[in-house]
Amino acid sequence: MAAAPGAFVVPPGTLVRLAATRQRPLDIDLLNAALHSRRLVLFKALLARVGRADLAPEARAAFDRDWELLARAEAPAPAAARRLLDYPAVGGWIVDALNAPGPDGLAAALHPLGGIAVGTALRTGARLDTELPTADGRLVLPGIGVQDARTPRVRIRSGPRGTLLTPVGRPARSVLLRPDGRGAGIGWTSLAALPGSAGRLDDLGTAHTHDTDVRPRFDRAAWLTRWRGAVALLESADPWRAAEVARLVRSVVPMTPTDDGASSCTLRAAPWAVHTALPDTARRFAEVLVHELAHSKLAVLADLVALHDADGAAVHRVAWRRDPRPFDGVLQGTYAHLALADLWSRVAERPGAAPAARRTARARREEYRAQVADALPLLLDSGQLTERGVWFTESMKRHLASLGRGPNSPYALSDSLSGDGDVR
Repeated sequence: MAAAPGAFVVPPGTLVRLAATRQRPLDIDLLNAALHSRRLVLFKALLARVGRADLAPEARAAFDRDWELLARAEAPAPAAARRLLDYPAVGGWIVDALNAPGPDGLAAALHPLGGIAVGTALRTGARLDTELPTADGRLVLPGIGVQDARTPRVRIRSGPRGTLLTPVGRPARSVLLRPDGRGAGIGWTSLAALPGSAGRLDDLGTAHTHDTDVRPRFDRAAWLTRWRGAVALLESADPWRAAEVARLVRSVVPMTPTDDGASSCTLRAAPWAVHTALPDTARRFAEVLVHELAHSKLAVLADLVALHDADGAAVHRVAWRRDPRPFDGVLQGTYAHLALADLWSRVAERPGAAPAARRTARARREEYRAQVADALPLLLDSGQLTERGVWFTESMKRHLASLGRGPNSPYALSDSLSGDGDVR
């Protein structure tokens, strides 16, 4: 596997634009490069942990086989492999494996590596000819789909024209996958494309998810309909946000609400994935997408720039949660709610909006603006922000003050999706 790139420098203009929640493509390119670098570091950490672990011989042999498959799969086209290796669920899987308890837990957690290698080969056109074990008769390819093989093992034959998956002993259930990930054959189900984007509805259990003990059946048509409605609302009200969603969301992962009542979340190990219960309206889905993308952006940025030095004690009260929050949670929540205030400000100011719709949007903007305004002093007066954290938070404060001032806002420059300049 290629070496991870060196340290990344976040320019001042990038920090300001990210604080305003409306960055440029070059800013996202930086975040994605950093995310890929971190993903490679995690892979190497996994290799080191396996090397130290007292694995059973068969588990070690399986890992060695899958690791060698991954190296061969990546070799022909590392840039193409990156798309699969950076898929959100892959990051969640690595962190799970790194945290798995004991040799037996680690051995069980290593199982998805073979499927990741096969998915990578599909992207790169690498030639593979091997057999992989299934999990309960299913072969899972993260970010691509699931084969209901109904056998303990599947033979994999992969090359530039695609991949053939043949259940050992049941050739009638063979599946042919094209390089774009679409498949044909008995028992194969691809992840559904999220219309208008490169993302996927990861509803088949291929994603890192809270629901590890069950695979509930989700109404795929309902999810895709609600997605289309949310994107259509964003396109009509805030085309910039619609373009951001289309570019950045890699997966939407259906979930059931957690015990604490949360109905959506972002996993720090899996940026660009939106884990959510099905929102009841397209408007609510649009809010969820904007909210969770903000969490992803700040999670990746926080791996590049130390914004605070607070511990994880949950002692802070905020307007949007009943339970106390740790300092990092306050910063994350403030940033996500600023993105929502920005969204509703744009909706309220869009040309041609009906008076009633404009009033509703302004009310939503003021609700989120009040929540952010309440939390900013807690952050700024804490003494726990670093110098760059103060700069970032002050930039959030200035952007909050600019909302509702129309196109002449001092942050209007950040609305360009194609500009490549910098703000100093």
